[in-house]
Amino acid sequence: MLTLTNFLTVAGAAASTTALVALLKDIWKAAPEPWVTWALAEGTVLIGGVLRGPLSGKEVLLLAVSGMVVAATALGSQAGVQKLITKA
Repeated sequence: MLTLTNFLTVAGAAASTTALVALLKDIWKAAPEPWVTWALAEGTVLIGGVLRGPLSGKEVLLLAVSGMVVAATALGSQAGVQKLITKA
């Protein structure tokens, strides 16, 4: 089960982002893959940060960088899934 504690980890946020991207791709077939993933990753991390409490400027900057890390992780996991699908 995804709780607030593990949602705020890179793995939890990347899993949430990957699931949201898959859902969005079912709705919007022509969604630009890397940009949508990046935007959803930033949004996921920002929501996680806001749920923790008030944010300072330094924390917003750190959340932005964390969003990029989550986006890279989510894009990597999506590429791995695509390779598995094409090999099967």
